[in-house]
Amino acid sequence: MSAITDFFQKIQNQILEIQTTINQIKTSWENFQKFWDLFFTLVPWEVLLLLIFSVILLSIFNSVSPKTPKTNLTIAVLLLAALWIYFWGLFSKEVTYSKVIIVSLYILVPLHAIGLFQILFQWGKKWYWNKKRIQPKHWESALHQLSLDYHQLVGNAHLNHTEIQENRDSLYKEIEKLELSLKGMKSLLSQTSQTNENQ
Repeated sequence: MSAITDFFQKIQNQILEIQTTINQIKTSWENFQKFWDLFFTLVPWEVLLLLIFSVILLSIFNSVSPKTPKTNLTIAVLLLAALWIYFWGLFSKEVTYSKVIIVSLYILVPLHAIGLFQILFQWGKKWYWNKKRIQPKHWESALHQLSLDYHQLVGNAHLNHTEIQENRDSLYKEIEKLELSLKGMKSLLSQTSQTNENQ
């Protein structure tokens, strides 16, 4: 009698294990669906499709020019966007250009965000230092900046004295910096002379 009870108990335990496994799979599937529902509310499904085809094209472009993957991906996205617009125009009366542009930007903006940030950072840095050179706050900072720019120019000129023509652009930049520092000193001198006259 106990053998029969044990047998049924084992079957019941197995059924419970199967039910637990089914519930876990069901929960995992629901979580998976929720994730993709949330993902596609934030990102249009066309982005994923465009990305897949772009990666396929990218592998072809990279075999031709392996040193420019970012440019290759940009060309792939733009080419696919143009084809999308073309085929959409063939099968539909109205083409929503804004949708194609937005979907393309989902890929292109993150791709070029770091490069754009670096360009903006370099521009901001250049603007800050040029302003500091042209508009020094006091005489000591103007002299310090002039000294730095002069030594930088002389150092580069001595370092590249055998290859002046090849390094002409960098020397021009250093000279421009020195000229800006001198301009800042002149403006500071004119300000001090005006204040002395007023007194």
